[in-house]
Amino acid sequence: MMNYFQESERLYTAAIAGGISEGDMRIVAGWPLDAVTLLFAAADQARRRFYGDDVDPCTLMNIKAGGCGEDCAFCTQSAHNSADVKVQSLADPGDIVRNCREAWSKGLPFCVVSSGRKLGANEFNVVVKALIDCGNDGEKHASLGILGDDEFAALRGAGVVCYNHNVETSRSFFGNIVTTHTYDDRINTVKRAKAAGLKVCCGGIFGMGESWEQRVEMCVDLRELGVDTVPINFLNAVSGTRVKPVDESPLELLKIVSLFRLSMPKSTIKVCGGREKNLGQLQSLIFHAGANGYITGGYLTTSGAGIDEDDRMIKSLGLCRGHTDFSAPMGHMF
Repeated sequence: MMNYFQESERLYTAAIAGGISEGDMRIVAGWPLDAVTLLFAAADQARRRFYGDDVDPCTLMNIKAGGCGEDCAFCTQSAHNSADVKVQSLADPGDIVRNCREAWSKGLPFCVVSSGRKLGANEFNVVVKALIDCGNDGEKHASLGILGDDEFAALRGAGVVCYNHNVETSRSFFGNIVTTHTYDDRINTVKRAKAAGLKVCCGGIFGMGESWEQRVEMCVDLRELGVDTVPINFLNAVSGTRVKPVDESPLELLKIVSLFRLSMPKSTIKVCGGREKNLGQLQSLIFHAGANGYITGGYLTTSGAGIDEDDRMIKSLGLCRGHTDFSAPMGHMF
């Protein structure tokens, strides 16, 4: 019978040495819930080893909503679904600038997000100009679909430092949720963003029916890509989409956070959409399970707890907004 106390310490040691092995990822996948606090302890201490008490929230603006021609089964903005989402044309550039500066006034990085495979050329140029007009008093991020090299160069020239482009799920499960583009389309976009000198935020949505083995498969791919941030979303099955509600417990979902922290110890692990709905009163455990970031202030088409409430949550945990610190000395977990 496995000694989970010893196993958790071994996983921590492997994590801070560079990340657990693929075999160890499967051990995490099968970790029993009656010993899950030991798994969380390993992930929590790995987080603290590299990030201390600092957590990194960010906020986003949906600058073009609905009417998307891609057939992502989970997405309220897909024209292939019948979710009650208002189609919104490209936001006014002045609104983008105002929202950006408001986010910065609260100490938050700001990300512009658009629906669709990509913006039209004129729309893209409008967004680039707006991002330039925002100034350089904070971080600018973007998530604008499947772009080419010239477009990534333009974003970098506008001061964008990070590009968000989720793979959403594993290669072997991808065809179950989208058919209008391929997994490789997404992987190649991530590679182009990295080649342009941008940091990359790349993760996905969990609870769509994928297996734990497919979660491990996705984790391996993201680690090989060398992504800087992994956003972990838990499915919020909105009426009109083609997915069923999550049927896993909050503790089982939190194991996903620990999987990515122990596998990618120096990456930012950011819990995003669906945390309030799926974790409920246990959502503050995201940090003890290994997360060091989150989206605050709402999501693309669903609301969140709000910036002030999230600030109260991290304060109650003794955490604070900050930056990565890799200078902390290596030590033992227990």
